[in-house]
Amino acid sequence: MRWLISWVGGPAGYVNPSREAAIASDKSVVGLMSLPVGQRQKGLHYHSVTEIYVILKGELEGYDHTGHPHRAGPLDCMYIPKGVPHGVRNCGAEDCELVWVHDGIEKIGTSKYFMDGVVPADYPPQPDITIVRFADLEPSYSPFKAKEVEWMRWVVSWVAGKKEDGYENYNPGVAAASEKCGIGMTVIQPGQKSVPYTQKDAETLVVMRGKALINFAEESKGKWREELGRLDGAYVPGCAVRGVRNHGDEPLFLMCVQERPQRVGNVVYH
Repeated sequence: MRWLISWVGGPAGYVNPSREAAIASDKSVVGLMSLPVGQRQKGLHYHSVTEIYVILKGELEGYDHTGHPHRAGPLDCMYIPKGVPHGVRNCGAEDCELVWVHDGIEKIGTSKYFMDGVVPADYPPQPDITIVRFADLEPSYSPFKAKEVEWMRWVVSWVAGKKEDGYENYNPGVAAASEKCGIGMTVIQPGQKSVPYTQKDAETLVVMRGKALINFAEESKGKWREELGRLDGAYVPGCAVRGVRNHGDEPLFLMCVQERPQRVGNVVYH
């Protein structure tokens, strides 16, 4: 027993649990899954895209076709390469909530399921599932003005391009390496805000904790403002200027899912 929604999903014919409400993308899928206490996915399955989980609440155990378990708790990330048979179960004492990301879109019916949990003996070797622990992510204050009053914030990367290849990566050597998407988090202190910026590719912003007031400016739509609470999401085109203010009384934890990892210099501050 579990349920899923999507803030961003594929077009018609592709995976998108909330088709009527979600934004359609041809590059990635971003959604939420709730897995109640004592529940699990039946058997094993694999995708034609990489699947990535960031745990919001509870404890999750993932397992692959070798039977090797991988445990992740709040703010940990589970990176499952494409083609790896896997399943998950709630191994904690409360309902588990997680953000799930596909680094591409997948046609409905493409996923292969082994409902008895047994993978054929001739199935080719696959990469390991990676756990990126939040405790291993050193907060970075390197973004523009991040240490200055009014703009105080810090960032981490769960998934990013390799820093040595010219990509923005706030946790090199710890973050999972990807050429297809970037996943990180910005934590903004109460009464503070991010410096408005644009970047080359679109991104999805999801409020993990706290309250956000997001200002947008896009040439075709003008300016507008949205107030977001926990589990609200916003899809921001690459051309749009966006800025986020924490107008709550606790730190704002804001997940940023980039449709492509950003190279150094792609983010422009305004």
